[in-house]
Amino acid sequence: MMQLRYLETLARLDILKLHKRYKDKLKLLLKETHGKICLTSDLWTSITTNGFICLTAHFVDKDWKLQKRILNFSYMPPPYNGVSLSEKVYALQVD
Repeated sequence: MMQLRYLETLARLDILKLHKRYKDKLKLLLKETHGKICLTSDLWTSITTNGFICLTAHFVDKDWKLQKRILNFSYMPPPYNGVSLSEKVYALQVD
């Protein structure tokens, strides 16, 4: 039982390191983009009626290829009005 907890902790730390590495890489990629970056958001509800939002960046890279990257994915509680959505999208960008 003790070894299982150790392996779970180790796996969690590895995943967090990997996430940070990809996040830093994405920040650099977006910083090097000379054009505009367009954001799209997509909302949906799960079968258990939990709401989720996904924020995606679309841009043209230095080789003139259209790129898209998911910036964030998060739980989105009601209400789903304009104010709540704009606050959530802003919070997802800051992260």
